[in-house]
Amino acid sequence: MATTVTIVNNAATTVSVKPANKTSASVSVAPSSNISLGSLTNVDVANVSNGQSLVFSSANGKFEARTLTAEAIVTSIVGGSF
Repeated sequence: MATTVTIVNNAATTVSVKPANKTSASVSVAPSSNISLGSLTNVDVANVSNGQSLVFSSANGKFEARTLTAEAIVTSIVGGSF
C-alpha cells in the first residue's frame, strides 16, 4: 500500500502514518531553498560545462550533462488544432 501526502504550506511538517495491522511511522519534512541539482541522487553533474543540457540516461537511470547535437535541438513544435 502506498500513501501519498501533499504538504501545502512552507512550514516544517511532521507526518504520521499508521496502516492497519502495522506499527506507526513518522517523518519530519522541512522546506529548503538551497537544494542543488548535484545533491539529487538521480542527477550526475560531474564534468558539467556551460551550454550543456540535462539528458536522461536509461543505462544508469540518471540525468547527465550532455552537449546537444543539431539533430537533438527542437526548432518547432506542431501542436495541432484545438
